Amino acid sequence: MSVTRSICPDIYHPAVARDGLLTRLRIPGGILTGAQCFAAASLLDATGVEYFQVTNRANLQIRGLDADILPENLQTLIAEKLISADTAVDGIRNIMASPLAGIDRTELIDVRPLVRAWDEYLIAHPELGVLSNKFSVGFDGGGSVSILDRPNDITLLAIADREFLLHLALGERGEAPVSVGVRVSVDECISVLGAIAQGYRRGIEDAGRTLRLRAVLRESDGDLLRLGVHLTLRGTEGTRRYTEGDICGHLGVWQQKQSGFSYVGVVLLLGRINCLQLKGLAEIASRYGSGEIRLTPWQNAIVPDVRDEDVAAVVRAIDGLGLGTKATDINGLLTACAGASGCKFAAGDTQEDAIGLSEYLGERLELDRPLNIHFSGCDKSCAQHYQADIALWGCQQTAERAAGYRLCVGGGEDKFGRELKDYLTPEDVRLAIDRLIRAYQERRLSPQESFRAFTNRQSLVQLQQFF
Repeated sequence: MSVTRSICPDIYHPAVARDGLLTRLRIPGGILTGAQCFAAASLLDATGVEYFQVTNRANLQIRGLDADILPENLQTLIAEKLISADTAVDGIRNIMASPLAGIDRTELIDVRPLVRAWDEYLIAHPELGVLSNKFSVGFDGGGSVSILDRPNDITLLAIADREFLLHLALGERGEAPVSVGVRVSVDECISVLGAIAQGYRRGIEDAGRTLRLRAVLRESDGDLLRLGVHLTLRGTEGTRRYTEGDICGHLGVWQQKQSGFSYVGVVLLLGRINCLQLKGLAEIASRYGSGEIRLTPWQNAIVPDVRDEDVAAVVRAIDGLGLGTKATDINGLLTACAGASGCKFAAGDTQEDAIGLSEYLGERLELDRPLNIHFSGCDKSCAQHYQADIALWGCQQTAERAAGYRLCVGGGEDKFGRELKDYLTPEDVRLAIDRLIRAYQERRLSPQESFRAFTNRQSLVQLQQFF
């Protein structure tokens, strides 16, 4: 295993962070078997690291390593197909899927076979190892919990029984891909993705340096044909079935499309899951479900295929692991980047500040409708704060003040939302958010009005007066 300064490390090439070595296990589609859970847990045991963090690509991140991962541990991960034996391609196996694939009552296409097929394609083409480790592909089955707003390089969105609409990342860093007006059948998906990836590879080789896909597309003026892909962009308009779904539909207890079965969404504070919890979820899934655990791009988990009569027992067992299942649990709605303890760019300790906010609100408030809060340590927005109902990002320490946060609300169409305050201490953040949520709960038009809708109909002055 060799150390690299890559900003997106893989198991063979960890990055150096402030708190030690950082690496990731790519989990195609976020789907883990019970055996894979135990193999991953054994890695925590072997390294002495306290927990994994589920990432916003539904991968498993391990940080704070003080030494290389031993060859025998790597062999265990290879044997359970958690990593590729080919060191060249493991880092580009970022494959996101609808977390409810195959169990969503409203989905158009079960994308799990496509996830497996794309993973196999990548492993079979080591020449693609030159691609950026941030290269990512998403398969959205068109169901109730969409991943279309996730910043993948390519997303295929199901719009009919066997048809997808192609979306590409043509905007700025962190922006979601947009429709390019090209329809792709299920049978064409892997060949089209392969052609784009190979064109991307040629673009990198011509440039002589690693580029993101969006940069290569810009060099070709957005013409896929110039990348060797025999599809041509027809503008950004196209058939769209997508409507903004409820991202918290992956938390709590919900009926599956299979009669008599439900899935149970599991709350992970900041995506953290320790060895005992990972093994415990695997045991619960084995006893009451299909043995499968799913990780979500919102840094939580799902136990699918639970018989309806066993749901209560599963919820109790999850509670016994120190985890929750409620969609309104503040712990499942918080996102934070590594913070100053792990990243030199971060202005504050976002992880601890997020935990502090969770504890503060947990003692004072009870949410009756989900909302999400994102902490980013700087404008790089590793916590994707522009997608948050409430966004906080770091202000560097100066001679006059300690490190703190800027506060925005209502992100979405406007990348960062509306700024309510240009500086708050972590203690001020807790008070301000407490008061904002109370104002929302007391003044909304109805229990169905979302926090974002509420804040967007208030003036800036009104919002500031709330806290």
